[in-house]
Amino acid sequence: MKSYQYPVLVFIILPAMLSACSGNLNIKENTGLTENILKNTNYHIGELGTIRLDNGEFTHRYGEGATQIHQVTVEKIAFGDLNGDGLDDAAVILAWQNGGSGTFKYLVAIQNSSGLPQQMNSIPLGDRVQVSAMSIAAGEIALDELTFGSSDPMCCPSQRMKQIYTLRAGKLAQSTENAVHANAATDSTEMLDADIIGTVWKWERFNDKTNLHNIVVDDPDKYTLILLSNGTYQVKADCNRMQGQYTLEGKRIKIAPGAATLAECPPGSEYAGYLKRLTDVVSFVLHENRLVLNLTMDGDELVFKNGGSIHPK
Repeated sequence: MKSYQYPVLVFIILPAMLSACSGNLNIKENTGLTENILKNTNYHIGELGTIRLDNGEFTHRYGEGATQIHQVTVEKIAFGDLNGDGLDDAAVILAWQNGGSGTFKYLVAIQNSSGLPQQMNSIPLGDRVQVSAMSIAAGEIALDELTFGSSDPMCCPSQRMKQIYTLRAGKLAQSTENAVHANAATDSTEMLDADIIGTVWKWERFNDKTNLHNIVVDDPDKYTLILLSNGTYQVKADCNRMQGQYTLEGKRIKIAPGAATLAECPPGSEYAGYLKRLTDVVSFVLHENRLVLNLTMDGDELVFKNGGSIHPK
């Protein structure tokens, strides 16, 4: 009888061993980030603050109109080690439509924290920039982009560019090679329009092409714009502040939505409209010590007076 008991014991023990091994394998697999996890987690971008995606989408309606809606979607995901800990982190491209004509792209760096996604940093890439490919290798995020040439319409960027981003002290930054290229472009622009960079521009008025919604600013000191030589800007909008990135190419300019405070200013404040219109700007003209920013709607423009250099000579 004993000879028949051993096979029985073997069959009892083997399933238990296989079950234990299977459990360990499942635990290991769950330590990695997946597309499903990244499409159903929290992100923090722009003025929207913290949002939660559901199957790669976020939708928030803020009014009764058909265009009064915020939509955020996942556009691209790449996996790779960003911080040197041997675990695959991730990079995510988010596309945000806020009811206007633009689609604003953000690059988000996600750390693998024991299998859970933890946002490390995000930066705006610009309006309607097209990212054709994204990858992570040797701690670098590589983006193949289509950006706007000087004669491109807003629908159709045609300039191919490769951008490399790395994490420095937890912040996304372009590599040195790309920074040199960006500075060269800036220097070329500065030779044509030297005074647009490093000047405190004070908003005087908004000219509506229909002349039905013109605005004359009572106190231009409350509404300023500063474009810095490193490709970033600083904005004062009454009781609020915003900062982010901009791009210049010839007479074309794009001011990407940036990090902004959201205080409720006194009645009559133009802060909300001012911030919104800045991100709709497509080109500029310098005329008689005035900066005119042209909006996407033909004829609409923001007019600024020169408030002096941020680095007086």
